[in-house]
Amino acid sequence: MQRRAAAIYFVFFLVIGAGAYGLIQTTEEPTVSLEGDNAYSAGDEVTFGDRTWEVAQADTGNGELAWVNESAVVTTTIDNDTEVPVTDVRWDDQSARMEQVFEAGSTVQYNGSEYEVGVNESAGTFTLALASDASVNESYGVGDTVTYRGNEATVTSVTGEAATIVWGGPYLLVVQAEGVADPTEATFVEQRDIGEMVDEDPALYNETITQDGVRKVTFRANDTNVPVDEYFPPVERHTVAEGETLTYQGNETTVDAVTNTSVELTRPGQETVTVGFTEGSNFTVADTQYFAHFPDNSSVYFFETAERYDDYAAEENTVESYNDRMNGLWGIAEISLVTAIVLIAIAFLPVRG
Repeated sequence: MQRRAAAIYFVFFLVIGAGAYGLIQTTEEPTVSLEGDNAYSAGDEVTFGDRTWEVAQADTGNGELAWVNESAVVTTTIDNDTEVPVTDVRWDDQSARMEQVFEAGSTVQYNGSEYEVGVNESAGTFTLALASDASVNESYGVGDTVTYRGNEATVTSVTGEAATIVWGGPYLLVVQAEGVADPTEATFVEQRDIGEMVDEDPALYNETITQDGVRKVTFRANDTNVPVDEYFPPVERHTVAEGETLTYQGNETTVDAVTNTSVELTRPGQETVTVGFTEGSNFTVADTQYFAHFPDNSSVYFFETAERYDDYAAEENTVESYNDRMNGLWGIAEISLVTAIVLIAIAFLPVRG
């Protein structure tokens, strides 16, 4: 009797579970079928208001719009008493900045040997190949450090015609603020490593001495002492005022403002503005709110929120309702199967007595 009842209930739950599973398999899943005038993929252009944007990314429900502002103003602030690399600044008659230009195809003396110069503008690199054995070569890119004639130089540019390296000590930016409430000038002051300069000069002993509070160098030839300030050329000082220009990081730059604590530099430049978007989320461009819908993993529609979001929300609700029902049916199928198995197991338990 026990097993007969278990069999009946087993069939009952099996039928319920099979029915739920059958509904899952035969019901077609709804999707958001909202369509616009154009579907956009990565690289396409789309116009919002009076501005044209590029679809920089559009995949798997996420994307990004990009717009390049050609008339942007790039601002750089340098704090007072900040060291500025010699590679960053340039002006006429600059004495602390040393540079060497390697012309493409030329043969140059490089660290005691002859090398042939090759340039690759697209890769931003240049190569120095030993003239006697081209398999011995060194390649450098912009920003790399090159040892040249005992100096640590930096590659600042590579063009189709030549590569340029620059070396020299940094400058200290000093605002001329002593006793001035509203300064209008600042000075780039060359910074020197006197110990290194003395050590590299073969005419001098590699140490300085101090006599009567004056730092001096000593000639190897006759042990004569000369004040450091007299032996080496004067420290370079370059003063800039508000409204003047200099070359900063390769761009003509204007000294826009000088304060007691910093100098503000400005230059024309490009600025890329980006706006991210995701499936069904609102974003604002040109003072108008839009939302995105991805019909597949590589394209996207854009709609004005005020015009089409109600339609989108209604279709999204249909999809969510379907998913809720499917989750319920899966629950029924799984519980029915488990219950049927438990009933059979119980039915075959040994009966006491």
